[in-house]
Amino acid sequence: MRMSFEPSDAKEGALLARIEGTLDANAAIELWEEMAAQVNETTRFVVFDFSGVKILTSAGIGTLVRLFTRLKGYGGGLAVFGCTPKVCEIFDVVMLGGILGVCDNATEAWNRLRG
Repeated sequence: MRMSFEPSDAKEGALLARIEGTLDANAAIELWEEMAAQVNETTRFVVFDFSGVKILTSAGIGTLVRLFTRLKGYGGGLAVFGCTPKVCEIFDVVMLGGILGVCDNATEAWNRLRG
């Protein structure tokens, strides 16, 4: 899995995270370690670009839920966009699409965090 992170001008205290590859158990650990080091009272919003995610496992979902909980504790949140139909289906099956802010596009994801 490849990850890249950059601060965003779309919202103060926001980070854009681009994820590519398979978000499985090993990648979920990497993602958590990276995100835990970056989110805090100042950086408390994350928008994930999942357009490069081919496979999402339960470990990846668990990491997103864990991160969501941490961000909420800071008064922030997260949103996800760019999911393939297969990844969208996984979010639908586990009924977390609404909670984790799964959106159709980047504009919708940023608007969700602004609202």
